[in-house]
Amino acid sequence: MATERTFKRKKFTKSVRLACRFFRTRSLRRRKVTHQLITDNSTRRVTFRKRKDGLLKKIKELTILCGLPACAIIYSEYKDGPELWPNVNEVRSLLDRLSELPVEKQTKYMMDQKDLMNKMIQDAEKKLEKEKAYTRAMKLGIMASTSDITTDTDCSEELAKAAEVIDKKLKVIQERIKVVEAGAPIIKRD
Repeated sequence: MATERTFKRKKFTKSVRLACRFFRTRSLRRRKVTHQLITDNSTRRVTFRKRKDGLLKKIKELTILCGLPACAIIYSEYKDGPELWPNVNEVRSLLDRLSELPVEKQTKYMMDQKDLMNKMIQDAEKKLEKEKAYTRAMKLGIMASTSDITTDTDCSEELAKAAEVIDKKLKVIQERIKVVEAGAPIIKRD
């Protein structure tokens, strides 16, 4: 609104105001990218180069900021051999370190599509269980606050689940008390 008032004071034409509004809103937005093979070969090559440069920049930032060794091996149809980052010797030394590890440690965090989906499903199931427990607790709280618990409604299942939740929380608190009494530092949680 303030910019339109400025335009009115300076007596710009309506077409100039519309053009400025158009370019201001268009320049701030990014185009939505559909992830599929780019059919035009020259566009695909330019996109590959830009994204490869961005990826290598991120790896470099990661190594600098976190002090971690990292490397990249990129095969493409645009070069005969692989591109190695940062250099051949560094890549060789990191691959040697990886190959010296036991197979279990080498593959500990590697996932294929099936493993990734299974992990996502497990995480979603855990989240669902937490939400169910929270909902049960909220229902019990509402029932207790409205005195519905004294009516003829059978609440034994909900009460048993609430007792189970309380027992779990009580065990966690008792374990934490023992740890603190043993001399462990107290950790504040946000």
